[in-house]
Amino acid sequence: MEMPINYKDIEINGRKFRLNKLNARTGSYMLFKLLKILTPIFKNVKQENLKDMDLQDLNLTELAESLFDFPEEEFRYIQDNLLQVTEERLDAGNQKVLNSNLGWGILNIENDVSLVMNLTIQCLVFNVSGFFGGNLLELIKKAQNTYK
Repeated sequence: MEMPINYKDIEINGRKFRLNKLNARTGSYMLFKLLKILTPIFKNVKQENLKDMDLQDLNLTELAESLFDFPEEEFRYIQDNLLQVTEERLDAGNQKVLNSNLGWGILNIENDVSLVMNLTIQCLVFNVSGFFGGNLLELIKKAQNTYK
């Protein structure tokens, strides 16, 4: 049996971060949230085309239509939980990106939308990819079969 991977170190714009695993209950909920988001996005993609899918050929506006109605409370729940398990790796030790009281725990992030979204997405992918063997296309196929 392989040892579980509980964290992943990444670098963004010269800053070092550690993405940690969510606890199992929160991670499970995130997985269901992700399926709720992805299923409508890819409902019109034919399964036989997934293997050769080129993201440049997709109409992203059409695909993202379901995201436009995504409630802010749900988005914040996801983002808050992910950023609370993400740390910046500093010389003095790791510092949480978002504190338990939802305040910023590191400097120069409060107005950096690009960094915040990058950390959110990378942490989400890290936390749910193990469940699907790291294959997002398999996730989409499973979601399509679930809602046929």
